[in-house]
Parts: sequence; structure tokens; C-alpha cells
Amino acid sequence: MSDKIAVVCDFDGTITVRDIGHHFFESFVPDKVSWEELLEKWKIGLISSRECLEQEVASISATRDDLDEFIEDEKFDPYFKDFVDFSNRRKYDFLILSDGMDYYIEAMLMRFGFGYLEFRSNHLVFGSGGEIESVEFPFYGLSNGCTMCGNCKMFHLKQLKDKGFYTVYIGNGYSDRCASEHADLVFAKDDLLTHMRQKGLDHVEYRNFRDIERSLTEKFYISGQ
Repeated sequence: MSDKIAVVCDFDGTITVRDIGHHFFESFVPDKVSWEELLEKWKIGLISSRECLEQEVASISATRDDLDEFIEDEKFDPYFKDFVDFSNRRKYDFLILSDGMDYYIEAMLMRFGFGYLEFRSNHLVFGSGGEIESVEFPFYGLSNGCTMCGNCKMFHLKQLKDKGFYTVYIGNGYSDRCASEHADLVFAKDDLLTHMRQKGLDHVEYRNFRDIERSLTEKFYISGQ
């Protein structure tokens, strides 16, 4: 095992208690039935997450102020701070990967004192009046031409592995599936857990970051790292 360890972590529903992007669109989309049909197409692979997110953004009428107010009461996993401290003490590299939008990710990281953590995500664009206008995808289709996710998490994971890192992947959702199949160690819950079980892939089930900290402590203590 490499002595260089990178923790790669999803944001929505993993670091945060709720999937913020999902619940934001659910709150502001005018046609719930069409929106649910759109999500189902994405989940079964008929459209990419980029197409899904573009249509979601196009369907709502909301502003930066609406998003600021919406995320005001959103919370992090109660053990996330302890886990980041744990990772820092052990000098793990820490990278957040999200198929959500940068604006609320950065705002929440800053609010909870984690503004120094690196993250990669899609970019939310606002109009001159503060209205949510569109979304851009700086990391789209970067891994072997795959276009199923707006932010290609596999691309970022591969970069770390090419640099010799042992990769620990933490996730919960559909956008975590590709990267999790190539990580060295996977912590999974919710939809990602179902995927790993169906594929028969090695993983560790978790409920929160305290579970992950305990598991890593045991694993690397035994291996001497």
C-alpha cells in the first residue's frame, strides 16, 4: 500500500445531511411530475446528469438570494469536522468531488470553517440581476469520453492514482458509481451502497464520518500506517 493516502469525498448527502441540490430544485421547480420523470430518466441512464441539471436549471425561476436563504439551515454530518481533523493529523490529501454546483458548496464550506478544502464541481452562473441563469461543466467528459456525469469524478480519481495515491472514496449517490469502482477503498451508503452490493464490489458500509474514522484507524493501525 502506498504511504500517500487521498480521501476523495462526495458532498451532497455525504458531507451534508441532505442532498442540497436535489431538495433545492424540488422546492423551486413548478412542475413536480415532469421533474420526477426527468430524474427517473437520469437514474436509469437515458440522459446524463449534465442534461438533467441543465433542464432543472432552465425550469426554475430562482435567484442567488433564494439559494442563500435555502441553504441557511442546511447542516453537515455532525462528525465531519472530527474526520477532517483526523485526516489533517495524518496528512491525508482531501478532495471533495461533487456533481452539484459550486456556489452552495463554497458557501457552506466557508460557513463551517472548511474554506481551505479543495473541491471540484459544476459551475453555477448568475445573471446580472442575481437570477440563476445557467450551469457550466468544466470537468465534463474527461475520462475516456464518458459523458454520463457533469463532473467526471473518475477523471479526478485517476489523477490521484497516477500520482501514486492510495484512494479512499466516500459517497452515497449515483454520481459516485464510476469512481467508486476504481478506488482502493470505498465507503458507501444509500444508492451507492446498493450499487456496490449489486455489482459484488468490495466496500464498507457507513452511517456517518465517525464510522469512517473508526474503520480507517483500525485498517491503517493494523497495516502500520
